[in-house]
Formats: sequence, C-alpha cells, structure tokens
Amino acid sequence: MNRRRAISLLVSAAATAAALWCYASQPRRPLAGAAPVAIQDGKTIDFSNGAPAVRDTAADKAAMDAAVREMDAAAKDVSFPATAPPKK
Repeated sequence: MNRRRAISLLVSAAATAAALWCYASQPRRPLAGAAPVAIQDGKTIDFSNGAPAVRDTAADKAAMDAAVREMDAAAKDVSFPATAPPKK
C-alpha cells in the first residue's frame, strides 16, 4: 500500500470516527415518560414550552373560527370534475 493511500485511509477513518462520536454524544430526550395527548374537538395543543398542553381559551377559539372561515372561503370555488374511467 502506498503512503498516499494510507494517509487518505487514516484521514477518512478519523473523519468517520469524529462524525460517529458527535452523533453518539448528542443528548437524547426520554420518550418513555412522554404521555400522548388526545386531540379534542375545539381545543388547541400548545407546544411552546416544549411539552404538549391542551388549551381552551377564547383567543384560541377565535383564531380557529377565523381559520375555518378562511379555509371555507378559499375552497368554495374548488371542484373536482369526474373523469371517465380508462378504456381497456
């Protein structure tokens, strides 16, 4: 094996080892303690503090109502015409 190839192999092995070490040293969040949050009609789930919290405030309801009105207005003229099935 020539010297140039050996140095290249050592550099790539060192870079791979460094990348694996960086990946393995990242902190992991425990998933075992995280309880699932049920979706509830008319309520919002807030993730701003890092954990899910169900909220039911007047401001949230107003924002959801405005969003529903906006989606309904955007979709009122949308239609999907039926197409003929492909001939065999």
